[in-house]
Amino acid sequence: MNPFPSYDEEHERTMRLYCRSLPEDHRRRYAAVDALKIGHGGIASIAKMLGMSRRTIDSGIRELETMGEDDPTPPPRRPSGMGRIRRRGGGRPKVTQRQPGLENAAACVLDAHTAGRPTDPDVDWTHLTPAGLATALLDWGHEVSRQTAARLMDWAGDRRRALRKELIIGHVDPQQRDQQFQRVAQQRREQQARGTPVLCVDTKHKERLGFLHRPGTCDGTATQPVYDHDDPYLATGVVVPHGVYDPVDNIGFLTLGTSRETSAFVCDAIALAWERQFCARYPSATELFLTFDAGGANAVRSWRFKEDLVALSRRLARRLRIAHDPPDTSKWHPIEHRLFSQVERSLRGQILDTHETALKAVQRTTTDTGLRVSACILDRVYEVGRKCSETFRAIKDRFIRHDETLEAWNYVVDANGFSGALSIEMHH
Repeated sequence: MNPFPSYDEEHERTMRLYCRSLPEDHRRRYAAVDALKIGHGGIASIAKMLGMSRRTIDSGIRELETMGEDDPTPPPRRPSGMGRIRRRGGGRPKVTQRQPGLENAAACVLDAHTAGRPTDPDVDWTHLTPAGLATALLDWGHEVSRQTAARLMDWAGDRRRALRKELIIGHVDPQQRDQQFQRVAQQRREQQARGTPVLCVDTKHKERLGFLHRPGTCDGTATQPVYDHDDPYLATGVVVPHGVYDPVDNIGFLTLGTSRETSAFVCDAIALAWERQFCARYPSATELFLTFDAGGANAVRSWRFKEDLVALSRRLARRLRIAHDPPDTSKWHPIEHRLFSQVERSLRGQILDTHETALKAVQRTTTDTGLRVSACILDRVYEVGRKCSETFRAIKDRFIRHDETLEAWNYVVDANGFSGALSIEMHH
């Protein structure tokens, strides 16, 4: 592995600026010095950063090698006349100069194979590849290489791009959505300043157990066979990973359920994470700040979930401050891209034949930034279709207090009640 650290963006910008100010021969020698300093891979790295070809940097390296270490005279140049830097001659003309009409032909071909978005005239795409464009240009009397066709597509603005998950499904008032994101961020800062635990809570997508195919690869001495189909009946079980993530200390805890995702399972998983991982880190905490998404078993409109939260507050003997992300914005939840994405990398290419195999794979999750992950298996069957009890509906306001601003998404749960020392028997 090359121990040379990469340059930061500001340093690279300064290098490009200085390089452009040099004569051509000094420019290639300057690039050669940096490429030699990096070592293996240096030529490709510097060529990409400074916009040079590898052959130019190779020429600079050869010129450096011919210089005498004790020679006090300036290094020789290639000029054939006074004040010249390069040899006489214009060099090889561009392909567009050698083949007049090439750019127009490429534009016509791309236009015939381009589709666009009716609502946005600035966005279009083509199904042509550089090789396909080069083949199509033969009918116009132009013979070009795939690399030249790729440059023609780049000049036309067609570059290989990936789809981006940015469109929000459902309808959410954009002003309320932004207001809630700002409110959640503000509450995180305030709770952290008070020393209150700030925990992100969510359930990762379920994993089926068995010899089933999974995306990704892993290192090994031989290929591991799995079924050629992924039909559900081939699965021997299911794993329901529920995560609790501390973004301050970069610590995650995953509870691997063996049954279903219900509000009772979510609250039991939070209790396990607190008792086994976070209680020792926050021994004096009297309140927990928990952030959820707005759907699933912890839906923002679910009174069954709120009833289980009251039971959780009693079990932990702590008040719970709850904040939900706006509906259909769960991908912005920190636990998604800071914990679940790394857990998914640990599971790629793995055969999850048992819950214990999944547990070991999850516990191996780590990052260079110090992420630590603990996990446990919760082997309990959870009933689906549970309804909120009528008793709780009648007295819910004693234990749940909604904020004045965006009250549906922000509230406090306290099993001791807000109008005296009250307690009720929760029906599980």
